[in-house]
Amino acid sequence: MIYQLARLISDASTILGSDACREGKHDWTTEGARSCPDDIDAPCSQAVYRCRTCGDYDYGERGGPGHADCQRCSFKTAITKGEKP
Repeated sequence: MIYQLARLISDASTILGSDACREGKHDWTTEGARSCPDDIDAPCSQAVYRCRTCGDYDYGERGGPGHADCQRCSFKTAITKGEKP
């Protein structure tokens, strides 16, 4: 019974979101990964993020946490400089 109630509360939070989410201030957590979105030969992957509150996903869109991770990628930096990662 308690698990069912907790699940209903979680589902309602996901559906309704929050004011913070509507302002773009999500509570991101990683939920898996995908291959490198850049067309480079790099042995890396990019995290996929999911908001704990509203359930939105970030797959590396500009301005999100996945894109920020990608911009800090040491493999990408080395390759664009012509170095071997």
